[in-house]
Amino acid sequence: MFYDKMLLMIPQIAIIIPTYNAKNSIRRAISGIFKKAKNAIIIVVDDNSPDGTAQLIKKSFPFSRKITLIVRKNKGGRGSAVLDGFKQGLKNKSVQFFIEMDSDLCHDPRYIPLLVKKCAKFDVAIASKYLKKSRIKGLSYKRKIFSRIANFYLRQTLKIPITDYTNGYRCYRRIVLEKINLRTIRSKGFITLSEIAYRIYRKGFSFGEISFNFKHYNAEKSNFNIKEVIEALLTTFRLILQR
Repeated sequence: MFYDKMLLMIPQIAIIIPTYNAKNSIRRAISGIFKKAKNAIIIVVDDNSPDGTAQLIKKSFPFSRKITLIVRKNKGGRGSAVLDGFKQGLKNKSVQFFIEMDSDLCHDPRYIPLLVKKCAKFDVAIASKYLKKSRIKGLSYKRKIFSRIANFYLRQTLKIPITDYTNGYRCYRRIVLEKINLRTIRSKGFITLSEIAYRIYRKGFSFGEISFNFKHYNAEKSNFNIKEVIEALLTTFRLILQR
């Protein structure tokens, strides 16, 4: 417990949050993060949300030096938003740990101390939905089946020693992001998570995982579509050919 408190009292954690139409949850997400990591900095990358997400952040946290808001002109997707957040965070030389997480409260901020603690022992820490003690709530059967199939396929092809390839609640050491050359990552959509992990794995960095409870709050909303599935297949083939 003392170790966790010491880690989170040092301004060395940057938390990247990609957003698109997150007006109903972003304020609670940011407040929850600051309760668990008081001196963290938060980088929100918003894809010009039509629901006014960016405007709400400006209104709710008008004088906060701990929040950087990047508003992009077009909807570029979660993967590229996270990459832009990493690039921004790397400009701050005091940041040693980078956490990516979603804005819709599926990724409970209470796991931040556990991720940072795990990342102090490994180069990358992942909150996995598929460890024995993890729980999944709110996902439709269709989404559960798709997630299982995607993870099985990626595990068989990329062979990274992790159980969850598709969950974007992760913590990275600074040196990891510096070594994989973020500017050369070309994939889009959820497969960007796997490309980042694969590049890290090929560089010889280590992975650790923590169990956590994943709760999806909008069972009807889906980030997956046929275009992203095709992108995932093409990206996987490209990565295999580069071995």
